[in-house]
Amino acid sequence: MALPNGADAYQFSDGNRDSAKAVGGTILKFAGGIEFHGLSTAITATSTTTTAPAGSMAITSNATGKGKLFVSDGSVWQYAAIS
Repeated sequence: MALPNGADAYQFSDGNRDSAKAVGGTILKFAGGIEFHGLSTAITATSTTTTAPAGSMAITSNATGKGKLFVSDGSVWQYAAIS
């Protein structure tokens, strides 16, 4: 669950302050429908399909895609581009 942390960003908690927190799937949903996903599945840019709204972002802990930031175009994950 996400808990408000004063004026700062939200923090995740399962109610147990002493245990490590594992989160996955859709972690955050922003105004306007954009989402941030933390995944454990492989992501290959331009071929891994997604139903995440266009503009949503994802990271993965899987060796295929680990360390990369992906952005949804509404149908597949693409590498994030800096413009």
